[in-house]
Amino acid sequence: MKKWIALLLALVLALSLTACSKGMADGVYTAELDDASAEAAHGWRDTLVVEYKGGKIVSATFESYDADGNKKSEATAEEYPMDPAPSQWIPAIGAAVLEAGEAKRIDGVAGATNSSNNAKALLEAIEENGVAGETIQISTVTE
Repeated sequence: MKKWIALLLALVLALSLTACSKGMADGVYTAELDDASAEAAHGWRDTLVVEYKGGKIVSATFESYDADGNKKSEATAEEYPMDPAPSQWIPAIGAAVLEAGEAKRIDGVAGATNSSNNAKALLEAIEENGVAGETIQISTVTE
């Protein structure tokens, strides 16, 4: 009798852990702001690329591009006057996504609140509707 109870409890535990874990299929997922959101963000389109292996994020790259494909993280102080410079906080956002592993756990990066919020929204879109190898466009409020 005790063996059956222990077996039943183990089975219930295993099923509950499986049910709670969404687990993304292995692959590279991309999400970016749509045209209207990029326009609202002064022409910069925030983009998040994450790679999943074994249901977990193993790499995350956050970047923002202008209409010509230039990276905000490489912009000079004259092109994008901000303190701290985007070259400091853009990689930090990617690192925050990787460390968090899921959208609801992402911590914002000081000095980059809007972009941090966009990264969270982009990862949420990937978690909800992502398809490996495809790009999702989302609408979000930025400034």
